[in-house]
Amino acid sequence: MGRFVLTGITGLSDIDPLFSVIDADDRLQSYVGSKLVSDLAKPTDQSVRAWLNLFHGTLVGARRKSELIGNADLEQIYAAFFDAALDDLDPYSRYAGRLQARTNRETRNGFGGIGLRYINTELGLKIQVLQPEAPAEKAGLLVGDIITHVDGVSLAAKRSWTIRRILRGPIGSTSTFSVIRDGFRPALSISVVRSLILPQTVELSVRDGVAVIEIDSFNQQTSQTVESLLSKTLSADTSISGIILDLRGDPGGLLDQAVTVSDLFMESGRIVSTRGRHPESIQRYQAFEGDVSEGRPIIVLIDSRSASAAEIVAAAIQDSGRGLIVGTSSYGKGTVQTVVRLPNDGEITLTWSRFHAPLGYAIEDLGVLPLVCTSGIEGSIEDTLEQWQQTGSEFVARKADWRTVAPDDVSARASLRSHCPAEIRTEASIDLELARRLILKDSLYAQAVGLTATSAAEQLP
Repeated sequence: MGRFVLTGITGLSDIDPLFSVIDADDRLQSYVGSKLVSDLAKPTDQSVRAWLNLFHGTLVGARRKSELIGNADLEQIYAAFFDAALDDLDPYSRYAGRLQARTNRETRNGFGGIGLRYINTELGLKIQVLQPEAPAEKAGLLVGDIITHVDGVSLAAKRSWTIRRILRGPIGSTSTFSVIRDGFRPALSISVVRSLILPQTVELSVRDGVAVIEIDSFNQQTSQTVESLLSKTLSADTSISGIILDLRGDPGGLLDQAVTVSDLFMESGRIVSTRGRHPESIQRYQAFEGDVSEGRPIIVLIDSRSASAAEIVAAAIQDSGRGLIVGTSSYGKGTVQTVVRLPNDGEITLTWSRFHAPLGYAIEDLGVLPLVCTSGIEGSIEDTLEQWQQTGSEFVARKADWRTVAPDDVSARASLRSHCPAEIRTEASIDLELARRLILKDSLYAQAVGLTATSAAEQLP
């Protein structure tokens, strides 16, 4: 607690660069320029209250002597303190103020809204996209409609935050929308009842007999959407021969959703384990019986921006021998964060534990190794597949190194990643085509899965 508070106090210099502290053995002195602001005794134990009293005393003195700190509002004070204190911990622990925290919660858990995307025009909001089955579509709004007023309030020339506040509201609340359709006036009057809206993170398409599922991130509805879309697609088209999970560019999201998405395709085996210093952070997640794809071949696409939850899914499917990965080394974000809501309605995101792939290796700063590497790929798909057939056996040896490298051996982990350098492959159509070819050519897919199965046999108990 002492280190946390002392580091946080130094953050006041972000508000006034002239603010500084001198940390003596048993006292803390603070200055604005050369002027002494406070000279306080440091607590002799780790009492939270005692250390926060030290911060409060320092802040009161700084407000009296510094015009910049004195005029700062509480949000600026919170941000300065927590940004400095959390920056001293690790790259992923962070503070979000009231407005940013609200946006974060809406991304994770949803919000009361109507479900549309729009562009601003001189008259109001022109609808670009309607979310299926959302309130806007159910109420009869159409793509191309221009919303001019909501409950009599004009939307013309309004800022984006004001528009968001007007469109969103409590779940079940009703608003009246004035809508110009096809340029005709007078405007239509349409009532819309708000419901829970979650950002859409999943898209499914079928390409030449292969279902391609693109997951942009993992929120509260991701696994349910994947299961629903895939079940409907497979029921409508039983000829689909395989599944591609496209996780390129996916920054991750909720741990439980990564576990549930993995479990959709696995009959058994370890999905992921988490390990931290607190006993409650030590968890193991196993797959339960039931495969929504009914055993069809699965390939996961990843690249340098596939992180966190995306890496959990990729590692679970490949390490278990259920499928394989095509792409480049992933980002290597292998820590779990817990979110603490604060009295000011902001939040602190704190790193809680590391997560480990089914084979036992820590993903942090290492990432997930694809069976078929596309880094710096040149030549045709045929040449790439032929080269992979000649070198694919090297994967087993590299995977053994992946499993045994120490979590704190930074140089060794960087060296392993260099075997398949991380690249942005989001727009690389060749990666998608490679995956499709592997699925459609049974002998190649069987050969590839045989290599992953060799590694999967080494899973930890």
